[in-house]
Amino acid sequence: MRKAAALMLTATLLASSAVAPAQAQRFGIFFGDEPSDFYPERIICMTDRQIRDAIAKAGYSNIALNVPHEEHVQVRATRGGNVYLLDFNYCTGVIEGWQMLRPAN
Repeated sequence: MRKAAALMLTATLLASSAVAPAQAQRFGIFFGDEPSDFYPERIICMTDRQIRDAIAKAGYSNIALNVPHEEHVQVRATRGGNVYLLDFNYCTGVIEGWQMLRPAN
């Protein structure tokens, strides 16, 4: 009886150790061992409304947002009679670059 129990326990341990590495290789990491498992990154730091308000506060009007990409969004906006293409960081709330496109007429 003891031999059967020991054999069964050994078989169970071998089977479970063979499964764990396969799972680790399949998923790469286990849930709960990375900080992002508990505190996921936000998809976007500012809402569209907050982005528009921040750009308007910088003196721009006729604001059009493009698709966000890696904490940045391209924004087309008008200021001082010209249309600009802005590089806006929506996590810091800072216009990091701009390019004049054309007169606003």
